[in-house]
Amino acid sequence: MKLCRTILLLSLPTACAFAQARIGFALPERTRLLEDQRVDLVLEARNATAGTLVVTANGVDISKLFGAPAAADLDCDATKDAVWRANLVSFSTPGWVRLVATLESPQGRLQTISDISIQPFNKPEKKNAILFIGDGMTQAWVDAGRIVSRSTETVPGVRGLREGFFDRLLEMDQMPVSGSSMTIGQDKIIPDSAPTATALATGNKTFDGALGAFADGTDCAFGSGAVDATKQFALDNPRVENIAEYLKRRFGYRIGIVTTSNLPDATPAAFGSHTGDRDMAFEIIAQYLKNPLLGGKPAADVFMGGGGEGFNPTVRVDGRDMISEFKAQGYQVVRTATELKGLNSGAGRVLGIFKEVTTTPHASRVRPASASVMNVAYDKLKLTRPGSEPLPNFNDWTDQPFLDVMTQKAIEVLAGPDGNQPFFLMVEAASIDKQSHSNHAAGATWDVIEFDKAIGAARSWAAARKQPDTLMVVTADHGHPMLIIGAAPISDADYFDRTGFTTSMASPLGTLSTTIYKDVNHNTRAAVPYGSVGGRTGPPAVRNIDVYGYFGFPDYIDADGDGYPENVASNGKGTVRLAYGFRTGSHASWTLPVLAQGPGALLFTGVYDETDIPLKIAAALATSTTDLDRALDRLVYSPEFPKTPGK
Repeated sequence: MKLCRTILLLSLPTACAFAQARIGFALPERTRLLEDQRVDLVLEARNATAGTLVVTANGVDISKLFGAPAAADLDCDATKDAVWRANLVSFSTPGWVRLVATLESPQGRLQTISDISIQPFNKPEKKNAILFIGDGMTQAWVDAGRIVSRSTETVPGVRGLREGFFDRLLEMDQMPVSGSSMTIGQDKIIPDSAPTATALATGNKTFDGALGAFADGTDCAFGSGAVDATKQFALDNPRVENIAEYLKRRFGYRIGIVTTSNLPDATPAAFGSHTGDRDMAFEIIAQYLKNPLLGGKPAADVFMGGGGEGFNPTVRVDGRDMISEFKAQGYQVVRTATELKGLNSGAGRVLGIFKEVTTTPHASRVRPASASVMNVAYDKLKLTRPGSEPLPNFNDWTDQPFLDVMTQKAIEVLAGPDGNQPFFLMVEAASIDKQSHSNHAAGATWDVIEFDKAIGAARSWAAARKQPDTLMVVTADHGHPMLIIGAAPISDADYFDRTGFTTSMASPLGTLSTTIYKDVNHNTRAAVPYGSVGGRTGPPAVRNIDVYGYFGFPDYIDADGDGYPENVASNGKGTVRLAYGFRTGSHASWTLPVLAQGPGALLFTGVYDETDIPLKIAAALATSTTDLDRALDRLVYSPEFPKTPGK
């Protein structure tokens, strides 16, 4: 694509001459920025090392923004190349900006053109924004969370799911606006969490593994088993400011980053760091404290999650005690759910680290050898895992908070004692994804429920406000290939049996071996066929059930009324469980749900790319949405329009 947008004028009128020398901006073809959103402009000259450079933006000369050329080996082809940089450039006039770079070089006159779209954002109205990201949460996972948590008895003997309708929907279901986002990556059909989180944070696509940065010609030199020695090539990529940095820098917004993963993991890192490699945990944490796009100031006022090992001086190769450094910057550090509950709204800055493992530096020397993700809701509830899912490992961190408490406390701290400080908060439910990778249906489903409770905490806080001033958006970053395939009656004896049965299948491509457990009808993995297999007897299960043909609904029990079913039989109930089918242990290509509530929520209807989501959030914050909000209120509350059961 970039070659097609490059113009070369040489004395040699041949195709090979075109390939010998060329210049281009290291920018995506469809770069989109907000008014005054910062980006590094990197101009790469291949097979040209010197000359007179002129760069214009809509005809205005901006050449002085670029430094002297730096020698480089672009594309690792051992040719002599050059790079010109202009760091943290922004454009204040909405509309299209055409960048034209012309290099008068010994090889001839080289020229390239790049167009950037600039969205207006002059001054925000006094609104807050909360972006909820269910990592890996497809619509099927939303459905699973709804069926499991909302099919329990609403009153004794009356189930919440009857004749196909729910008495009460999920918190996210009750948000009035829904849309869908497309998640195809810049360089592959199915991206990972780094580029998708970057899309949700910056409004732009990037390459797999990158965080808040675009591809450049030195990426080929990074890694190859010597990550630490080549990390400069992951730190020289053109950076683009994310929405959290933008709101903090321009308008003084308070920022929160909350996750159930380790804090330097891809999704939270996209909102507070910039690197071409998501694995650079030590660097990401350092950037959290001294953010390069905020003049070395902290990226956020509230950080919460796991990953304490990345802050530990005995694990970090640089020996920095990051906990002490955060404390020196005024952060109150909390390590348990008990400490978090005691936190008040006047805390100012908070660093919550709720999980840590004993480990060493990874061989790459850019991250710990192990990373501590917070334990899933299923395990924090002390429920018994199905036989095919692993037993919990808390590493002595048994007092971990649930995501709804983390969200509630983050909101209170960010809004301040008077509740009127404008803020942007990103909340991630990370283990919907992590449990999906391992095909652990119970672990992922209860995390959907935990995620929904966090959404409910924010909705309750927003509803208590004097004015509707908080936009809430719920979405996912990418999908997983899980399908709901029916309902399965399974006794507790079979469901919790940890005795596996190994089976193998030989083929010309090799032998596939898999372990099957007696919960197979509840959790069918790739090696086991779906569908109508009823009537078979023998190990591992007493019989394989036709889960598609089973009539009836799951009968989960929530005896204590906490919103989390106990997932165990009680008084003859609780043995009919949701049946899941998994096809891989990796991501899948899906169009994902988007739910919205609050000022500007109507902007989120329709089908669009996930890069549109932060731009829509910005538009809602920057613009009066009164007319949209009135139209939505009429649709939701006017008696002449039909109402959705359960909302």
